[in-house]
Amino acid sequence: MPALRFIPKSSFLSRALILLMVSFSINAETTNTEKSIIDKVDIPVIEDARIFAKFDENTPAVINYFTSVSEDSVIDFYNKSYGEPIERERKRGRLTLNYQQESQQIRVVISQQNKQRQVDVIVNKRAVSP
Repeated sequence: MPALRFIPKSSFLSRALILLMVSFSINAETTNTEKSIIDKVDIPVIEDARIFAKFDENTPAVINYFTSVSEDSVIDFYNKSYGEPIERERKRGRLTLNYQQESQQIRVVISQQNKQRQVDVIVNKRAVSP
């Protein structure tokens, strides 16, 4: 029968501690990845969009782009995506459309930029009423 090898307690404890730390690290990384997948906001954009800013990892989410389609086409696109706006306001040449879906407030701002339109879409969590 082979002799049992003596393992000092400090070595065993340090290995157990390392395994425990690695386990927590993997769990934390998985949780963060799952959270970012859950928090990521899907913002639809028109087909010819030239995106110049996109922050959709969590709310408030923002996407900014230029498009060559008409203002009416942009309005139609977002009405198909989000339904009829609950509010519509034109101020200083910019049209702002406000939509509301389940747990989100969506604001679409359309402005003229030379021969194109700039579209800014902001998605935020809806405030919970007390």
